[in-house]
Amino acid sequence: MDHSKLRIPGYTIHGQIGHGGMASVYLATQESLNRKVAIKVLRKSSDESLNARFIKEAHFIASLANPHIITIHDISTLTSGDYYIAMELLDGGDLTNNLDRFQEPDAILRLIQQIAEGLAVVHDKGIIHRDVKPANILFRNDGAAVLTDFGIAKDVDNNSDLTQAGFSLGSPSYSSPEQAQGQPIDITTDIYSLGVILLELLLGYNPFKGDSHTSTAINHIQQPVPVLPAELNYLSALLDRMLAKQPGDRFQSCRELAEAIEPLLRPEAKVPREKPLAPIATRLGTVQLAGKSYPLLLPAVAVIVAILLFSALTYESETDRQIRQLLEQAELSMDEGRYVFPEHDNARYYYRQVLLLDTDNSSATDGLETVTQKLIESYVTRGAEAMEEGRLNRPKGNNALHYYRKALALDGENPQALAGMEQLAAEFARRGRAGLLEGDLKRADYNVTRGLRISPEDEELLALRAQIDQKTPTTKKVLRNVLGKIRKTIDGRPE
Repeated sequence: MDHSKLRIPGYTIHGQIGHGGMASVYLATQESLNRKVAIKVLRKSSDESLNARFIKEAHFIASLANPHIITIHDISTLTSGDYYIAMELLDGGDLTNNLDRFQEPDAILRLIQQIAEGLAVVHDKGIIHRDVKPANILFRNDGAAVLTDFGIAKDVDNNSDLTQAGFSLGSPSYSSPEQAQGQPIDITTDIYSLGVILLELLLGYNPFKGDSHTSTAINHIQQPVPVLPAELNYLSALLDRMLAKQPGDRFQSCRELAEAIEPLLRPEAKVPREKPLAPIATRLGTVQLAGKSYPLLLPAVAVIVAILLFSALTYESETDRQIRQLLEQAELSMDEGRYVFPEHDNARYYYRQVLLLDTDNSSATDGLETVTQKLIESYVTRGAEAMEEGRLNRPKGNNALHYYRKALALDGENPQALAGMEQLAAEFARRGRAGLLEGDLKRADYNVTRGLRISPEDEELLALRAQIDQKTPTTKKVLRNVLGKIRKTIDGRPE
């Protein structure tokens, strides 16, 4: 709506300052108090559920009392019947606009603590925000962080998800694993999202963000929390709990999270604690020579050197231990034929987890190549079985054409799969020829068409196509060609 046409009694509208999928936001002056406000207007909608959610959002936010939750001043309707909310104007920008303020760990932790305190009040009301992200963290002029946009908030006890047009169930880059998979969620999904923001601010990038929504979701589900730089190691335990893949392993409330942050703001939290050692002579003992005591150093030094050498030869870091265990799981999965299924418990998954920890690990690289080869062999075998049973291109997802294409997608030059495709083309030609001999043009046309999709230059199939065309009325040929083009456009490469 053009702001020049927008009229709201008691407010002077200055212009639009933002818009989203279902509403626009305008800068205005509340005339009675002469204060600047933001007015959020729901775009005209015939969907009563959208109107109801808009009103519910306003009433819910207005019921909250916390300095880190946006304040609602008014809710009403326009003369057109559209709903609007008048709320405090936050002109300090969002988190993305304020990154220069959050370059040090303490400043970042205080920000996360503020949002956790705001979320605690939200959760006390039995509501999950579901869309905690940088764009929904705004700032007042005094620097205080404020959580906004409860448009997709969800009752904790309500298992239904709002999936109507116009709503997004969270932002993929900050969604918890269970949210990304459309599974039931609880308040810890907001804690996970806040953990992603913490990690992003500490590292300077979001390590879970992929090149698509799907790859981002998979990263949240599978990818471990990255190892922090040495100077940030004291925050690892906090992040591990916030970003735990299982909700039960996370902080179970935002108050618990806020309390866990407090000791990390103390100077001593950043200094590795070491147990003080007694003087070396006291620890190693002495020897009496000519009535005098001398520290017993040389034998002890030899023992220490031996211990250090043994430790160096046998030491296994936490990362090395994880890699060893993942490789063992991968080998077991290979032995049991679990190449890519079930999800999160197969050889390919474990080898990929190893490469996330060590990108140059040759065992994992070789293992993935073996998995690919095993998959190709499996697809070729299943393709041959389908051929023998007459399942050339049906049923969908369980036929010879499907399996041979799967194999060729992994290795375009695989001789067995290529030979299988040639056999398929030959079988379609045989069936087309039989249809012609029996006078069944429809069956002949069906099989020849599918054979030519596999092998467009096959001479026998082209000859059969010519014979069918000679016997097919012109009108039917035109209709067949049009329908064929439409199907190609819709289906891409049909089976």
